[in-house]
Amino acid sequence: MRTIGPAIVMRSCAGPRKSFLSRIRAGVPLRAAARALAPFLAIAGAGSVLAAPAFGHEPPKYSLKIVQGETTQPEDSVAGVSANASNRAVTRVRIIQAGTIVHESTSREGEWGTGLSQVPLVGDEVTVESPLGTVVGSVDYDGLPTIDATVCAGSTNFSGQRSGAETVEGGYFTEAAVTNPYGQVEGYEQENRGQAQVTLLSGPTFGGVFLAPLSFGETVYASEAIEVPLAGGAVFTYESETIRPVGGCPLPPAPPPPPPAPVVIPLKASIARVTTRTIKALLKHGLADSVYVNQAGEVTQGLYLEDGALPAYVASARHRHKKPPALLLARGASSAKGAGDVTVTLHLTARGRAWLRSAKRMRAVLITTVTDASGARVTLAHHTVSLPR
Repeated sequence: MRTIGPAIVMRSCAGPRKSFLSRIRAGVPLRAAARALAPFLAIAGAGSVLAAPAFGHEPPKYSLKIVQGETTQPEDSVAGVSANASNRAVTRVRIIQAGTIVHESTSREGEWGTGLSQVPLVGDEVTVESPLGTVVGSVDYDGLPTIDATVCAGSTNFSGQRSGAETVEGGYFTEAAVTNPYGQVEGYEQENRGQAQVTLLSGPTFGGVFLAPLSFGETVYASEAIEVPLAGGAVFTYESETIRPVGGCPLPPAPPPPPPAPVVIPLKASIARVTTRTIKALLKHGLADSVYVNQAGEVTQGLYLEDGALPAYVASARHRHKKPPALLLARGASSAKGAGDVTVTLHLTARGRAWLRSAKRMRAVLITTVTDASGARVTLAHHTVSLPR
């Protein structure tokens, strides 16, 4: 029953996605014996029902097929809508947009079916009548299934979007021109057919593989179909198919740009003021001063008596000097959470306290080292501190 060409699915463009069965529109209630089938019937006309076939006759089968897209030969159009009835009854197919009939075609008695070269837009209603006035099937066209762009030359991927609960078939083929004895092209026939292996049907998507990579010059297709039982044993089949030439694979997405280089702010600091004014205050409370820093970091200070060799910075006083190293009177540290002033309190060492107990005046050097979070370190210029008793 399936043919090569694009396929389509029933879905209302407004509201949530529905299954094929819920989109086959039911008409008026049937006789009590057929009420259980009412949700799956599409009957038009108040009180009309699809009559049961006469004894010895096979129930009629009705079909609707919508094909979208094109092959590698655009002049050989395959897109369109077709409908037929197995009993060769008069059949009419219509495309309805917003309640207005925009296209229709009717077969004559004895003909196999009828068709349109137009394809409905997404959201259009497509109906099939047989006999005239009795709607045996009606679908809201949703443009599905579709084939992903990754189904391309050199790839074995077969994936796309589908209507929901329906199975999907697919494959590929090439077209060869059929010529008459005079060398004129009279049509095309399909050759080198291959079937897709569908391995995944999950919600609105499908997936699978081809046994061999696709090539330029081939046409790929995907289709879905559903059969809906009608009254009296009749059946309505809807098939939707999409078809397109195999194209080049999409370029992979560009890698994200590298993150911008971090902005390095040079570490800067300065001594704002020393608040301790006398040796007595120093002995009682320690030395307090304020240091400004332009970013978060650790401030370390040492107060050295100005009578010996001073260290290069606070933490290093192990070098040999020509004169004895300066006496460390006090030391302290404080953390800066960000830019601004930070208060540092230096506490006396045992030797510093012993020296200051008898001192009448103190002249010392304050050495300040600031280290930021990255480990960068800066030592400030020596600051002289003179305190009276």
